[in-house]
Amino acid sequence: MSTLEEYRTRIHENDKQLLSMIRERFSLADRIAEIKRTKGMPIIDTDAEQSAMENFVQTATQLGVDSTFARRLGELVIDQTVQSENGNGLKQSKDQLLKQVVETALKLTSEGKRVTRFEIGEPNFPAPPQAIRGLTETFRKNRIIGYGPAAGLLGLRKTIAEELSAEHKTRIDPDQVLVTPGGRFAIFATIASHVSQLEHVVIPQPAWPAYEECVDFVKGRAIPLSTQLENRWEIDVGRVEDELRKGARMLILNTPNNPTGKVISKSKFEEIIELAQKYDALVLSDEVYDKYVREKSPSILECASENYVYVNSFSKQFGLTGWRIAYLVTTKEKAIQIRRVIQTIATCVPAFTQNAAIAALKKGRREAQRHVNAIMKKVEITCRELSKIDVSFYKPEGSFYVFPRANIENFDSAKFADQLLEHYRVTISPGKAFGDYPAFFRLAVSLPAAQIPSAVQAIGKVINAWS
Repeated sequence: MSTLEEYRTRIHENDKQLLSMIRERFSLADRIAEIKRTKGMPIIDTDAEQSAMENFVQTATQLGVDSTFARRLGELVIDQTVQSENGNGLKQSKDQLLKQVVETALKLTSEGKRVTRFEIGEPNFPAPPQAIRGLTETFRKNRIIGYGPAAGLLGLRKTIAEELSAEHKTRIDPDQVLVTPGGRFAIFATIASHVSQLEHVVIPQPAWPAYEECVDFVKGRAIPLSTQLENRWEIDVGRVEDELRKGARMLILNTPNNPTGKVISKSKFEEIIELAQKYDALVLSDEVYDKYVREKSPSILECASENYVYVNSFSKQFGLTGWRIAYLVTTKEKAIQIRRVIQTIATCVPAFTQNAAIAALKKGRREAQRHVNAIMKKVEITCRELSKIDVSFYKPEGSFYVFPRANIENFDSAKFADQLLEHYRVTISPGKAFGDYPAFFRLAVSLPAAQIPSAVQAIGKVINAWS
């Protein structure tokens, strides 16, 4: 037998030994998973994953094996271990739970049935006429609408930069601005370009489920930090620091918050940003509800000079939800990195939509704000009506959401949503979609004001009949 053949034979034997050891690892993981299920513990243990990864890298260093290869191998083994512990089943999507409610409401409406929609997270007012004229003007002047720059039209990026610079007393360059097909895509593009497999992303909850969905998509690890109604939904800064100290890659902040309406105080916001900078974690600040406030909400644009991404949208402020146009602001270096995701997946946002956005910013702000103010008044009406039924809630300081809790033991808001829809044709969003909050439900207050009292009364009746 030749030397070459001998080496190949030994490699094959080593491969068999390696796979045999991996099989044993998976078998041990299955036993651990069984113990976790017995004790009601979550399958994914991020601290254990981090310890296992450190062991991979340290052992590789000791053996003279490339540490980058060891990390890639560790990622593959750990991910497959989790799948094995989960029975190779798909993780239940919180985001899909929200979408199911919306799709059911749309189906009933298409069948001619009247549905009072307390679930849909979009403002129920028309686009400013200036935006519509901006859109149609594009077609009047151009017979052919071709591809545009992935970053967005320079005219729109300049307008956004000027508006934000004036509002937040800072200096933003148009090259720091990227135009995206919706706020969700801005968030996805940021996470996809900065978070690698198994890297931690800290998300205070309750939270919009799309954050976790995007992290799961890139095989990162969402680290939920729960907040409580009894503590006025305040974020525990100490717990934030604990996770950042462990090496979290990103921290996501949302103020005003969806679903609670909580606005983080300026002092606490700045304290959290300082901690993120101390531990070199990227802060993704979702500020799409910043115009739905009684008092100004803090902004990342006013207290961070690097390692941040600011996200806002034309959907909530101008009623352009179906138009799919939003934007983000970051450093020029990160903008180049995120732009690659945009040009790879979406190519660009249509020029006519961007021209409509320019017109909305320059001429439609006053009219849009009147609609925003009207929705804020509906939130007041909703809170007044909720105070008459058996729920507890924090009066929102911003956004157009209220997040009540039914004052009943063993309340399941997902089953409650089904009963409410079946008996009264009223839709709500179950609290499970926003984290571990089964007794809570979200009300999106964009429906006509006249429908609010009867809808809340229906909610109260179903709660009273709960068993």
